[in-house]
Amino acid sequence: MSKVSSIFPANDFDNVLENAKGEIECGLIIGYDDEGVMQVYGGGLLAGKQPLCKDWLWMVQAFSKKLLDGDYSGD
Repeated sequence: MSKVSSIFPANDFDNVLENAKGEIECGLIIGYDDEGVMQVYGGGLLAGKQPLCKDWLWMVQAFSKKLLDGDYSGD
């Protein structure tokens, strides 16, 4: 879970989804629809089990820390 993959360039969301296929066992998609309303989708199994709310929260917080630490600077 420590591998950080680049999120740049992310201007083609279909390409992002294609790259994630077969790579992610469990994940969240957080984004905005055409009307600017946030939409969240989650799926998959975590260690063979349905993720709990605390698992989703940990995933978001871990990503937030990496983002704030500059791991996704695009350099």
